[in-house]
Amino acid sequence: MNKFIKSDPMLCIGCRTCMIACVVNHTGKNIFTMDPDSYDFTPRVQIQITKDMTRPVQCHQCPKPKCLEACPFKAISMGEDMVILDQDICKGCGKCAKACPFGAITMARIYHGDTKGRPFRQLAFKCDLCRDTESGVPACIEACPTEVFTLFDPAEAAAKAKAAKAALEAKKAAGAATTQS
Repeated sequence: MNKFIKSDPMLCIGCRTCMIACVVNHTGKNIFTMDPDSYDFTPRVQIQITKDMTRPVQCHQCPKPKCLEACPFKAISMGEDMVILDQDICKGCGKCAKACPFGAITMARIYHGDTKGRPFRQLAFKCDLCRDTESGVPACIEACPTEVFTLFDPAEAAAKAKAAKAALEAKKAAGAATTQS
């Protein structure tokens, strides 16, 4: 099973710090000291604001991703523990974004960097769990002031549940042995 980032919308205040941290992490630049027209703001997490709720939206790292099935260019693949979008292969058709049931893939025009000789290039963006982050922790998790995000590892959760069940069974067995004595 894939790791993914869980978010608690009840804690989200809509500050968009996660989006900024994401862009800084992926560009390696201090965007606060740069001319806003000199880079593309392309976060892999989006904040949806409605009258009732503010919530982060990002890739769920599905085990059978609809986006992978929809991509005609094979730009999306399964990694060891995540869904990977290869932007060098992406043609910007948007079929993956339409196929995602969570709205977690965004399409953006890129005006800087490798535009393949055109004035801009359309690309898909999705959470990659900041796989190249030095700390190994996704930037949104570290940056969020209200601790909205947690990295969920199904393998770790299953191991903890198994250990808890074993401890409970051992406790019950010890209790049964004492009552029989």
